[in-house]
Amino acid sequence: MRMTQNNSNKQKHLHRIKGFTLIELLVAMVLFVILISIAVGGFVRALRNQRVIAALIEANDNVNFALEQMSREIRTGYHFIKISESELQFVNADNAMVWYRLNNDVLERGTEDIFLQRTYRKITADNVRISNFNIALFGGEEGDGYPPRITVNLSVSVSGPGIAKMGISSNIQTTVSSRVGDN
Repeated sequence: MRMTQNNSNKQKHLHRIKGFTLIELLVAMVLFVILISIAVGGFVRALRNQRVIAALIEANDNVNFALEQMSREIRTGYHFIKISESELQFVNADNAMVWYRLNNDVLERGTEDIFLQRTYRKITADNVRISNFNIALFGGEEGDGYPPRITVNLSVSVSGPGIAKMGISSNIQTTVSSRVGDN
């Protein structure tokens, strides 16, 4: 008799233990999947933004290097002529005629050979896009008493898959004065 009483107590005890129903498990799993999806989406966006920022920093570095090259040549140049809003011509320290211009979103440097054939080569990287390239020339007239000052203003953006669509750009401006005095 004692044994049957123990078995019956065990059965009652087993019925009192509650577990999760199938619906409760499904609801918990759905909530978990939703939270993980939100977290993964945020992580993917952060990675994409990091890639865009790294590409823009690289483009800015490339354009800063090109502007530094231009600035060094302008500092020792003379006889500056602003051909258009986006093209400058002058004579450099080696007494060679030099042109800087914007052509198809690329910054180019032009020189002439001994046969007066002008050739241009790009000085910005392939993934760099230049827009709003403007040149301002101050004090370029002979006898005005001012050394020539050239202000270059441009917008830099990055081309590449998924990056160009974002439309992120940065503006850069520099002013360079020539070391060669006004005659």
